[in-house]
Amino acid sequence: MLPHKNTPLKFALLIFLAFICMVSLAFSQEKKSGDTKKKKEPIEITSEKMRSENKGEKIIFTGNVLSLMDDIEIKYDVLEVYNTKKVEGEDKSEEGGMDQIIAIGNVVITRGLKKAKGDKAVYFDKEQKIILTSATKVIAWEDKDIIEGKEMVFLLDKDRFLVNDRVKVLFYQKEKSEKENSKKSSPKTDRKK
Repeated sequence: MLPHKNTPLKFALLIFLAFICMVSLAFSQEKKSGDTKKKKEPIEITSEKMRSENKGEKIIFTGNVLSLMDDIEIKYDVLEVYNTKKVEGEDKSEEGGMDQIIAIGNVVITRGLKKAKGDKAVYFDKEQKIILTSATKVIAWEDKDIIEGKEMVFLLDKDRFLVNDRVKVLFYQKEKSEKENSKKSSPKTDRKK
């Protein structure tokens, strides 16, 4: 019996869905309370080419790759998905999993006003983290506020964000009218009265 021809493509789409979900968690402002399961939105992946190597252990998307899901957009040049090889004789209900996903070249992740940009993003499934790196600098920004470094680490399960190797942060102060309103209600000004 011949294997189903669309299996590597379907598996690649499922793996990519997991990657998109992890990136969305990295950019979320709110922690989700409770274990309510949300229906997964469809993903649209556009690239010039896709190929599967080593019997589906490595799946590669190349050429102006664009991924869209809900309110998240990810652009990059190449996407490589590395899957765990399923060992013969293992329980058939357990399928081989994903080790890591690597996005290479002009990586830009966008969700609303939040963006992050680098040369390479690596998602580690077991550790639930994404490492965004660049030869020059990685940049993340929201509105006018900017954070720069050579490496940014998103710890997804801990809702933490780290920037390493010569960090530069540019925060814009609030407008004058906002400052005056906050000074009027601050404890320091109340004590002077």
